[in-house]
Amino acid sequence: MRFLLPALLFSLPVWAATPAEIEYTVQQILAREGALFVDYSVGGSGRVILLFGINEPDWRIEKAVKALQSHPDIKDLTWVKTDTDFCPIR
Repeated sequence: MRFLLPALLFSLPVWAATPAEIEYTVQQILAREGALFVDYSVGGSGRVILLFGINEPDWRIEKAVKALQSHPDIKDLTWVKTDTDFCPIR
């Protein structure tokens, strides 16, 4: 009996976040950090790609990227600051 519980715990699958859950997380973090001039996409594997507009301040980009990188559900993050003005997200 004492070996049953550890055996069950080791046999449980590790649940990864779905792309929809990752997208929700990205939305929440970007809103919390105040990043407005950004476009993003989340791939089927959970990869997050961020495009920041030139009108997004560098300090805000750094703050948002650090927050996204520190989140355990976001495993693969690629970001770049473009030379194009973006309209603010709502």
